[in-house]
Amino acid sequence: MGGATSTISGSGGSSVSGIAGSNISGGSGSISITSSVNRFGAARVSAESAPVANATVANASGANLRAYYSTKEMQLFEIVGAKNAFKPDSPELPYLNLPANGIVSFNPGEGLFATVLVEDTSTPSVCAGTIAENFQVRPGSSVIITASHKIVQRKSDQDNEWVDEDGNNHKTA
Repeated sequence: MGGATSTISGSGGSSVSGIAGSNISGGSGSISITSSVNRFGAARVSAESAPVANATVANASGANLRAYYSTKEMQLFEIVGAKNAFKPDSPELPYLNLPANGIVSFNPGEGLFATVLVEDTSTPSVCAGTIAENFQVRPGSSVIITASHKIVQRKSDQDNEWVDEDGNNHKTA
């Protein structure tokens, strides 16, 4: 799945890139983006807070995800409110829309905490589940969110973003 690459850049040389037509997803410890449209929720990520790419997340979950990230641990009640509705955007808790079957590049800096949530298929403003809470993202860590909603490390010596450390290819057809 090819497509145009979009980048959100900040004044400090930070950027977030994604590949249209691919899913980008993340889990606790990773940032993901999932969808056939390259939607990063640019209004939700300020240019100053967008990370510089040096790691990737591949979303093989088959669902659109939201990856909230912070330098400190988050509580679910800060993100999800009544009737499992996502709370409005906040500069304190930015997030990325993670389209299914996509890949996103990011820079966790000195490290981040990520909480990855599944968007409801029929109502994207509603949380349908949790993949990870406060997953610790290490600098330079590339991960894959699997179809079973697990977060696994990408094989570092592999050009294929979908292959994990055990040699399993998680790319969906």
